[in-house]
Amino acid sequence: MCDFEALHYALKEELLKIYKDAETPQPRVKISNLQSTKLCGLANLAKLILYFEREGYLTVVNKEENYKEWEVQIEPSVLDLVFGYG
Repeated sequence: MCDFEALHYALKEELLKIYKDAETPQPRVKISNLQSTKLCGLANLAKLILYFEREGYLTVVNKEENYKEWEVQIEPSVLDLVFGYG
């Protein structure tokens, strides 16, 4: 069983690090390259990514493809997680 609270925290921290270290205002990353995958597997990570997308923190740019091939674009609103708005 997946600990979604731990996965939420890990994904949030990972997305923030990628965003802060990026050279572009809307960095992209493949779902399969995220370290958070190791916690609960790719399917559960995809579920949480859809939640983050609904909240406006990221966009799945190729959602029509299989979730294993998804690429996410991290949106500037991910900073809400730092400033306590999310």
